[in-house]
Amino acid sequence: MKNIGLIFQSDMKRFYKYRIIHMVVILSFLFAAIIAFSPQTNPSNFLYIFVFIIPVVVFSFSLHSDRIENKVLPCGTENCKPLTVLFGKVLSALVIELIPLIFIILVLALVQGLSISYWGLILAYILGAMVHIILGLTLSIISRTNRILSYSYVVYILVFCTAPIMFYNNQIPLKYQYFLMFSPAFLSGILIENSMVQSPYSPGWLIALAAVLLVVIGVLLVIFAVLPFFRFTIAKNQSTGE
Repeated sequence: MKNIGLIFQSDMKRFYKYRIIHMVVILSFLFAAIIAFSPQTNPSNFLYIFVFIIPVVVFSFSLHSDRIENKVLPCGTENCKPLTVLFGKVLSALVIELIPLIFIILVLALVQGLSISYWGLILAYILGAMVHIILGLTLSIISRTNRILSYSYVVYILVFCTAPIMFYNNQIPLKYQYFLMFSPAFLSGILIENSMVQSPYSPGWLIALAAVLLVVIGVLLVIFAVLPFFRFTIAKNQSTGE
């Protein structure tokens, strides 16, 4: 628990240093105000930004910067386990991710008075955000330079995000939805969209499949990309005495 706390504190300081906390709070307030004063606006679109794009771009950039500076692990955590590092980093990023969710839920509940599945929305948001945080860590790990990381952002947004957002805004026919099942953004959208109504409109099997596939994608990324990187980083720090 001590190591998790040290990693959590270190990451929060990094998020403050890079003004990530400031940016998320400002965007959360701005988007919540738009939803509050423009009831015709679809609040799901703002949730998509925070679930699909912010975790991947922002958190991968912060890890990439610290990796270049060799500051991935704070002092005192050189002997911790890779899972401990993963838990601490995902926890700190998830805390930042909860800020916009709180803003938007307050507007939906207190201003618009919507009767939706708020607990379902919270669970769907957290699951989607966690998978995209892990995806962001993966992009940072496989991107050796800033240029490659920038290209990775473009590919991810164009291939994995644009089509699902267009689909959920009725710009892609319903019959093509199964071609989007490879996208974590689309899978997260299924859960979020069905929680934003009084009763789910998608088949139960599709909702369950979306949740299972998200977990599988997250686990595979952790096993084959994230944990090996943290294991290598810990071993490197131990060998250099840092």
